[in-house]
Amino acid sequence: MQPGKTSVTSLFNAPAQYLIPVFQRGYVWTLEKQVVPLWADLEDRALRLIERTEMAQQVGVQSLKPLQKHFLGSLVLTPMHSSFGRVTAYEVIDGQQRTTTLHLLMLAFRHAAKMLDSSPVAQMLDGVVRNPGPYTVVEDHHKVWPTKAGRAEIAFLDQAADCASVLAAYPARAGKNGKQRVERPLMVQAYLYLHHACLAYLRGVSLEDPVTAESERTWADALVHSIRNENNLAPIQAHLPLQPERAETFFMALQELVQIMTLTLETEDDPQVIFETLNARGEPLLASDLVRNFVFLEAARRGQSVEALYANHWQGFDECRDQNNIVTANRYWREKERQGRITSPRIDLFFFHYTVLRRRQETMVSHVFLSFKEWWQGEPRDIDAELARIVRTSVFFRQLISPEGNGFIAEFARLVKTLDVSTLAPLYLALRERLNDNDPRLQQALGDLASYVTRRAVCGYTTKNYNKIFLKLLLEISEADDPAQVLRANLLRMGGHSQAWPTDQEFSDAWMDRPVYKELRPAKVGAILGALELACRTPDQETTWAPVRETLTVEHVMPQSWDGSGHYPLEGANDDLRIRRNRLVHTFGNLTLLTQPLNSSVSNGPFLDHERNGATVEGKRSGFRGSLLLLNAYFLNPSMTTWEEEQIVCRGEKLLKAALSLWGRPAPAAQEG
Repeated sequence: MQPGKTSVTSLFNAPAQYLIPVFQRGYVWTLEKQVVPLWADLEDRALRLIERTEMAQQVGVQSLKPLQKHFLGSLVLTPMHSSFGRVTAYEVIDGQQRTTTLHLLMLAFRHAAKMLDSSPVAQMLDGVVRNPGPYTVVEDHHKVWPTKAGRAEIAFLDQAADCASVLAAYPARAGKNGKQRVERPLMVQAYLYLHHACLAYLRGVSLEDPVTAESERTWADALVHSIRNENNLAPIQAHLPLQPERAETFFMALQELVQIMTLTLETEDDPQVIFETLNARGEPLLASDLVRNFVFLEAARRGQSVEALYANHWQGFDECRDQNNIVTANRYWREKERQGRITSPRIDLFFFHYTVLRRRQETMVSHVFLSFKEWWQGEPRDIDAELARIVRTSVFFRQLISPEGNGFIAEFARLVKTLDVSTLAPLYLALRERLNDNDPRLQQALGDLASYVTRRAVCGYTTKNYNKIFLKLLLEISEADDPAQVLRANLLRMGGHSQAWPTDQEFSDAWMDRPVYKELRPAKVGAILGALELACRTPDQETTWAPVRETLTVEHVMPQSWDGSGHYPLEGANDDLRIRRNRLVHTFGNLTLLTQPLNSSVSNGPFLDHERNGATVEGKRSGFRGSLLLLNAYFLNPSMTTWEEEQIVCRGEKLLKAALSLWGRPAPAAQEG
């Protein structure tokens, strides 16, 4: 390993290309977390240099101490094999985010300097932003060549004439009247921020200054907001003149006061070990980033085609095509998802559950990569086959956390997500790997799991040991010839409230008497009612319309505030009767689903229409006529003229019959036979 020191301008001054390997993550630096602080550090060095220059004119340079340099971090580089007509190239093993951002800074600074009437800075930056060539491969002109997800963006930015052309190509709003918000690529956001930061600096304006004396909002805050929401960005304090001497000072600061450590690897150095142990300033590496680099560096050691393996298997995690068929970063896997107490990027959640699936052992979220690496190195691996298996299983995981359609797999996923039972994910993945989608055994297995978690939720049984329970079930089914039958047998054998599959009697008692709205939470109650609604919709129904679960809210037929409404008198009221009614109001028999507008319109009204002061006051049953849900057809029976305890219990029993059918539990004796 050859260590060295360089500056920002020196890093890019010589003809060289910094190549980001295709298996590295794409550009992930955001404005608030990295770009804004980076600019503040660079601007600070330039301002200190201006102050020192002014003081030197008064007291002389010899009497001043040298300015402290700002350490920007380190880059780990591997020299690439060179050939005739090609630029000298280095693979960036670590520090690709920083390298890309500094190149964007050079582009932004050059465009800003071109607006100066008499300054050599723009011309000095020409060789810093582009390799002059000629080259046998046109891409060699690019100083930084990122992963495929960012190549279209960097190619455009490298050839853009000015900031205006970038704004035109990447608007923040589209559609009629600009109402549709468009997320600009992160590289473009970084370029725009740095360009306008350079212009503000050239005008003597610090982005850390408040916009007004009365406001705490800074120019940096305003600029970030404009980049995210406006097509055209007005320069900050555009009435102030641009100062050429400030451009020269900023160039000198980048050349003399900002230091970068470079580590150039030699043949005997292990890139993976160095990659794992470096702790550089930047966006923390995800567990999935470490997994990806570990696997692909292993492939490189074996002499396999990293490009082919990446293109065939991993590329979909990092890239997708936008509406214009342009390759861009795949943000789906980087978006955060909450599962239990964990909120992580989806790709890290996938590898957490995938690692548990493969190891069949409890795994700490903070140790995902180490656990994955331990499993991988446990026996020889066919990299092509293992990557194919990862991708196939990721499809199953995506169907679990982002369900689409109304098939039994999607409905299972929605129920599990709302009941917040993510610890069964490795068990679910094992079943999906073993059983085809059209295999009735898969429907049985997922149905049994849905019954198990739903019945326990309705009964109020603890979820505390679910991770151990589902891990035990994973071990049981992993080698079974019929995983669905083995799963069912093990579920039926479990005893005690900590792990039992509730019986029909236990489930029925809780269904009829437990105030689930208060104790189970409305979202979970809504998921259970929604599943019943969908189960009622058979192919024989006149309409195939299915409700969009997210648009529905839970409605009390008899209002929670029944006592003060004047519409639901309680004959012979005493404490016992009030307690019973207050409990029944929150049971399934008194709960239904409505869209929010309908819910608001009927919330506290009487059950039937009635006259008040010569006007008709619409009752709840009339409101239910506007509902398309089969759950609410129950209330339209003309013979139903009141809604009291008897009616609540009767409807609860009817819903219970459907629930027992949907979330069935075979009798142990029948199973053993």
